[in-house]
Amino acid sequence: MRTYLDVTGGRRRAGALLAAVVVALGSLTACSGGDDAGEKGSITYAGFGGTYEEAVKAALFDPYSKDTGVKVLYDSSGSDVAKLVQMSKSGSMNLDLIDAEDSSLAQFMAADILQPIDTKGLEGFADPSAVTGYSVPWYTFSRNLFWNKDEVPGGVDSWADLFDTKGIPGKRGMVGLPWGILEGALIADGVPVDQLYPLDLDRAFRKLDTIRGNTVFFPSNGDLQNAISQGEIALGYGNLARIKSIAASGAVPLDYTWDGAVLSVQQLVIPKGAPDQPDAFEAIKYSLKPEVQKAIMDKLGYTPSLKSVLDGLDAKARADLPGTEETASDETFRIDVDWWAKNGADVLKRWQDWQNR
Repeated sequence: MRTYLDVTGGRRRAGALLAAVVVALGSLTACSGGDDAGEKGSITYAGFGGTYEEAVKAALFDPYSKDTGVKVLYDSSGSDVAKLVQMSKSGSMNLDLIDAEDSSLAQFMAADILQPIDTKGLEGFADPSAVTGYSVPWYTFSRNLFWNKDEVPGGVDSWADLFDTKGIPGKRGMVGLPWGILEGALIADGVPVDQLYPLDLDRAFRKLDTIRGNTVFFPSNGDLQNAISQGEIALGYGNLARIKSIAASGAVPLDYTWDGAVLSVQQLVIPKGAPDQPDAFEAIKYSLKPEVQKAIMDKLGYTPSLKSVLDGLDAKARADLPGTEETASDETFRIDVDWWAKNGADVLKRWQDWQNR
């Protein structure tokens, strides 16, 4: 078991279970763009709010605005796939740029709401296969298993540990999104990583039933982050950048492992109907500047998409980045974009029904 952090902290009362999950299973946040969103000289970016938005603003959009004069407005509905699809289909799209992980990209492509992107001249990617005709990768991130060392002194080193409520008691916490969790349930039930897809949904939900009474599925990353910080959660599965942020704050003695990490490539996309597509494309190109790639790595702890930046890192840096040889394990896997593109809508409906029953 490989772990990396050692910090200290406190606790507060446990939060309520998520009562209902919207079809997209994302947090609904009103667009903060105001009346001038989409006007020439401004773009509206849909991300995820919180500390993530702060990091992206500092690493990418502040220097982009300074160099180009283009104002960036912020919306935090980047994970609300159903809302974003509806906006595009209804002709009410007021966003120019969406920050999309693999699973969201798959659903956007299946719904045919993305503007084609001319990627000619965009090169030097560590993984060229991640480039599509509708998206440009700008980093690789992970969600990791974590634990509060006061609550789980023996640590966690597998999905089986997360599902072992007798051997490792305590409240579990995750964001209420099925991608990664369904795969993790199957791994905990003995399915080898290279045999995960197509997902055996019946088996995955049966396994999830075994921890349902011990688990809080939060409506957003921010809600999970707050609960962990207040000592409400003993162990769980979450966004690595948020885990690192909590650990660095000293709120709780939080640690994490690379064993069982779920990898995803973060992509920038332009939705059909975006008011300012040219400036959005310029922002995408700007995200590939080496200094921006390095900055997002420093801010979020995620892996640059450019090979030149990745190759320039020393062994110590690579030893704490998603998707490198140094952090690979037998249970590490990447979300299957094609499978989720074909099955995402049905799985989300079943996930909602399971949580609501």
